[in-house]
This record gives sequence, C-alpha cells and structure tokens, in this order.
Amino acid sequence: MLHYKEILFIWIVMILLSINACSRIEPEHNLVITTNDIEVFSEGIYIFSGTIVSLGNETISEHGFCWSETGNPIIEGTSIQLGARNSVGSFTSTVSDFTVSTTYYVRAYAIAGSIPYYGEEKAFTTPETLRPTITDIDHNIYYSVNIGDQTWVADNLKAIRYPDGSKIPLVEDRQAWFNFSMYTEAYCWYENYAATGTIYGALYTWPTAMHITAESDIKPGDIQGVCPDGWHLPSDSEWKQLEMFLGMSQAEADGEKWRGTVEGGKLKYEGTQNWSWTSPNTGATNESDFRALPGGWRDGAGYFKSLGTATRFWSSSKRADYAWVRELDYNSSGIFRDTKGLYEANSVRCIKDK
Repeated sequence: MLHYKEILFIWIVMILLSINACSRIEPEHNLVITTNDIEVFSEGIYIFSGTIVSLGNETISEHGFCWSETGNPIIEGTSIQLGARNSVGSFTSTVSDFTVSTTYYVRAYAIAGSIPYYGEEKAFTTPETLRPTITDIDHNIYYSVNIGDQTWVADNLKAIRYPDGSKIPLVEDRQAWFNFSMYTEAYCWYENYAATGTIYGALYTWPTAMHITAESDIKPGDIQGVCPDGWHLPSDSEWKQLEMFLGMSQAEADGEKWRGTVEGGKLKYEGTQNWSWTSPNTGATNESDFRALPGGWRDGAGYFKSLGTATRFWSSSKRADYAWVRELDYNSSGIFRDTKGLYEANSVRCIKDK
C-alpha cells in the first residue's frame, strides 16, 4: 500500500502534467514585428514605419501596413503592400488621401507561411482642412506649393507611365543601364527597391523626364514630359527664378557649381529622421515648403549613389550633350548647378503651366 506522502506526490505530478498539457506551446522562432510611431510628413501626409525585429522559420511573402477607422485593422481592409522580405530591419511608407477630422488606427504587418503577424496599433487624427492635391496618371497624389510667382509640386514624381498612358520602361540591371544610348527612356527605384519610391519618388533618365527618343523631338517652350497634365518639367531659367526668389542675385544664379548661401536650406526638409537627411543637414529650414528629400541618383554606369545625403533634379534645358541639374546636399545650404549625362537617373519636380 502506498504511503500518503507518495499518493500526494503522484497527485501533484498529475496536476502539473495536466496544466502543462492544456497550456499553449509557443514556437521558439516566431516572427516578431513592431509598429513605430506615426510621423507627420506634412499636412495630410503621414509616414508609417515598422520594424521586423526577428524572422520566423517561414519566408515573409508580404509586408506592409493596414489601417482603419475602427481599430484593430487587418490586411483584408485598407492596406499598402511592400512585397516580400528576407531581412530584419525597419521599413516605411508615405501615405495620404485621408478624410479630414478622422482618427485612423494603423498596424504594421508581415505574412509568413500564410499567417499574418501584426505589430502594435498606433493612432493619428487628421486635421480639419487639407491642402489641394494633384493626381498623376498612376493615381499618385501630391501637394503643391506657391513659391513667389511659381507653383511647384511639393514631392518627387513617382509616375511609371506617361500622361498619354504609355508605360515607361523599368530597368533594374546595372549592365543594361551601362549600355544605354544617349536617348534611352527608363526609370528605376533606388537600389531597385520599389518601397523607396513612396518617400523619394522614382529616378528617371533625362529622355524619360522629357518624353523624347531623339534630339529632334525637343521643341521650344514648356515641356510636359512625364509631368501630369497642366504641369511641365522646369527649365534652367525657371530654376533660376526660384533661386532668386529665395535670395540669390542674378549673377549667383547664372553661376555654376555651388552657389548661394541659404537658398538650398530653404528647400530642404528639416530634421535627420531615418528617412530624411543625414546629420548635420546644414541650414535646412524648409522655409519654402519645397520639402526636398535626399533621394540620391543613379549614375551612367548604373550605380546608385547618395541616398540620405544628396538629391538631384532635372531641368528641361540642355547644353551640348548634357542637361542642367540642381543638386542639394546634407552638408551644404547652397544649391549646385551643373550639367549631367542624359542617361543618368535623377528626380523630377514639376512646375505648373502659366
């Protein structure tokens, strides 16, 4: 016969085994994702960001953000998809087109092995009024800003079709880019990662920005090029007009290389957030509300350069076999003016037709 202490011991062991059998066994290597705080990029435009903290055993087939007006958003509702992913780290997306005076709830998500994983819920409330918007052929939404007598699009263009609906060739391969002729039409995303386009826009060759395939296609006057209807690619003279309104003299504006003192700072977005300018972001005030970001560029050999530290914008004006550009840099408050090869890829800002 068992002693009462032995009976008690067996009874305790059975209870513990029963509790353990009913408890949930967590996988040792689950995917972990977080939702970061929502940032206001500008009136009505928000930057969602998330972080893949650790990868699970399954491949991430999709990741992005979902949001709703009622809380606990899910991917079957309103969402933005950023594609597959195979590494830890942060990811971002710029989102707009919200209803005024409305509270939205946002979660970062990732899908692995057909299972959705969500980060924490974050919330933000839109203001009572929003600025007018511009929409391109691909339904991308931009804001505009009046600077002196000019009206500029206050974001880098990200259209992948021309206003007539024809597709712009997407070229990712570096060797193919290296082999371009002078008038090759192409666009790309920085480092061939489409998600960068949500913040920095696309990078276009000059023939693409102009929508031409030969020098004979160049016409006098405003060039619409890749810009939405009612807008055009700014000429070198129109860039000078902007610079002089910001404080340059005519002589400075007519110069080359680095010019001015504070004019570039008035164009650059303030701050040194992880999606913005590298420190020190010299002189940045964004006084003009032009909101220039360091989207980098792609050189003629097909290499990507300077994301986070610099940006270049095309003009419609040409000198010999090169086109005039403007460049802004993280450690300068001036504006660089020079010509670059037509087969390089730079950002595009559009200016409104008179």
